[in-house]
Amino acid sequence: MERTCIKLNIPSDVFYLEPVRAFIGNLAQHLGFSRKRIADIQLAVDEICNNAVNHGSVSTEAVISLQISVRAQVLEILVQDAGTGVDWLTPERLSEIEANRSPKNESGHGIFLSKLLTDTYEMRYNAEGGTDVRVTFYQEN
Repeated sequence: MERTCIKLNIPSDVFYLEPVRAFIGNLAQHLGFSRKRIADIQLAVDEICNNAVNHGSVSTEAVISLQISVRAQVLEILVQDAGTGVDWLTPERLSEIEANRSPKNESGHGIFLSKLLTDTYEMRYNAEGGTDVRVTFYQEN
């Protein structure tokens, strides 16, 4: 299978996360991922998109971009937000989030879950002042 790229732009609003979850799930199913793996993919992407909406966007007029790359037995997804004008995800802040993550705390679990459920996880700043999160999922043999 040659590489296929799909680009989605959604408004920065939680209302649009369910259709993204459904699209990603249908795509992964079509690619032959197992049911358990599809659930993992959907959860990881949902957490990443949720962070982009809640922490990486100034308003609902902002756009969250997804670039989905499909090739034989590999699904790679890049989620980009435009930022809020405040560096919410500094290395220090990431360390603080991870250190304070506990069952009693509502926040801080999304990054941890996404790292746990993906085969590769990369987070960095982008040119717009926001955050890029690139994840890769490999199909089991």
